[in-house]
Amino acid sequence: MRRDTPEPETLGDLVAAGRDREGAAMDATGRAAPYSYRDFCTNVWKAGNLLGHYGVYAAGELAVVVGPKSASDESGTGSVDTADPSFGTVDTADPSFGTVDAADPLLAVLGGTLLGATVDVTPDSPVDAPAVVYPADVPVETTPGCSPVAYGGPPDEPAVHHFERELWGENPVEPPEPVDTVDDALRADSETFSHETLLAATADVVDRYDLDGNDRVLLAAPITEPGAFVAGVLAPLSVGATTLVPDPESGDGATSGESDGSASTPQDYTLAVRGKSEEETDERVVSAASVTRSLRDTRRT
Repeated sequence: MRRDTPEPETLGDLVAAGRDREGAAMDATGRAAPYSYRDFCTNVWKAGNLLGHYGVYAAGELAVVVGPKSASDESGTGSVDTADPSFGTVDTADPSFGTVDAADPLLAVLGGTLLGATVDVTPDSPVDAPAVVYPADVPVETTPGCSPVAYGGPPDEPAVHHFERELWGENPVEPPEPVDTVDDALRADSETFSHETLLAATADVVDRYDLDGNDRVLLAAPITEPGAFVAGVLAPLSVGATTLVPDPESGDGATSGESDGSASTPQDYTLAVRGKSEEETDERVVSAASVTRSLRDTRRT
């Protein structure tokens, strides 16, 4: 992997190096302007410090229910039916589960890893962790002692903390918790991956697709697929490239018409991370599932 910074040992090293990079870390449809590297990485630090207040700690856990910030209920009323038998159950069959349309869930995932916690992006219900971060309009059932932190909204329930509001006033310094390269960082569907394994797979993606700071990587797969998190988030972050986050309403981000350089018309991507299970046949496409398989292989070695 080509870098002008020391070889990273943890995901926190990627974030710390990113604060000194120029350019855009993320270009998301719902954001008026791209997220600069300095702002994005500083907010990851702030997210880590915020989550530490809610009991997230080294060798502990953080649950993150990943979904669109702008999602709404199917009735269009903007309200949640608590009498529905499915209330409080995260619907993993929902096509929006795992997709992002804003930086907030990524800030939470990365922030949790900076504390040395294992971040579970497919938590069981009720969520049994010190804290859970989730979209404000997604009903989530928690066990006693689990702090609910919602992004979007703002949340209606006074017991639910508002992620963006509390992030704004948080300390913009790197969390001091020591993290080791062999510590677990990510859990998905009961599979756990260490910082070391995630970084090895990140380096493989960068080398295979010759990524650098001029590239724009379209994140068109749910990050509940670990390979999508590696190829669509960590790989761009490691070299100063830009992650493009399309509008979830547009499916995989493939739209027609001329590109204006924004994430809502992302034809100018140099690499697309897609969730298909088959091997990619387009040199500009990487299968998230294939990267997940390489993660498993790396973990076994």
